[in-house]
Amino acid sequence: MDTIVVGIDFSKSSLTAMKVSIDVAARAEADLHIVWVETVEIEYTKAEEKLTEYVNKAKEKLTESEVYYHILPKGKVYSSLNKAIKEFDADLLIIGTHGNSGYDEKFAGANTYKTITEAHCPVLTIREDFHTDKDLEVLIMPIDFTKDTRQKVPWTIEFAKMFPNSEIYVLGIYSSTSKSIRNIVDKYVTSVENLLKSKNMRYRIDFIEAENTTLSTIEYATKHNADLIVIMSEQEKTLSNIFLGPYAQQMINNSHIPVLTCSVRQLYNESR
Repeated sequence: MDTIVVGIDFSKSSLTAMKVSIDVAARAEADLHIVWVETVEIEYTKAEEKLTEYVNKAKEKLTESEVYYHILPKGKVYSSLNKAIKEFDADLLIIGTHGNSGYDEKFAGANTYKTITEAHCPVLTIREDFHTDKDLEVLIMPIDFTKDTRQKVPWTIEFAKMFPNSEIYVLGIYSSTSKSIRNIVDKYVTSVENLLKSKNMRYRIDFIEAENTTLSTIEYATKHNADLIVIMSEQEKTLSNIFLGPYAQQMINNSHIPVLTCSVRQLYNESR
């Protein structure tokens, strides 16, 4: 990971996201780009002052990396951020989110989901109440029967390697009584386990029955005091959750735990 972009709108959640971005950039020895999309909520000169302050503080920790700030013209935030991550060839975008509340905020609710679907790299979403002094040590990786469910494994390993005491919880999700589907889940979990063994990663394996994959994953993650949930945006849609909106949007709206969302399009983007 060489380049990280963090989206800022000066809300509490985005400032929390920036603190996390500094920590991740330090661990990955990555350059950091702090991006604000111009709005009428704050004067341009005031924004410049704040952004300059943020850059100077970040440089105190990122002594081996470059730190920049960018002010983008007024427009759709998710489109502007996508242009920024393409221009800077970013490996990761980090933004704050407010979940089911605060839909008037720039990075809240549906807008957060649009940012993720537009993004050409994985997106890490952070709630404002996340304790930024806590390492990301318990990583939840749900595995279902969808074809691309394992594509998030390399990113999970990437994050785990940044935190020395981390452990990956491989969560096999049974959302059907169909024997063939359950066998697929078992097969995928076994292949993930073999890869983690080959990489000498600390891990554990659990299986759960789930009518709603989103809520069951969050419940499991909460029970185990998780620090990060890693998902594919295109994970399975079951009859119990298909009417609640896209999987990634459900997860972001309901999870108080940071969520790293990857998509097949991001991972195989030919422009990268």
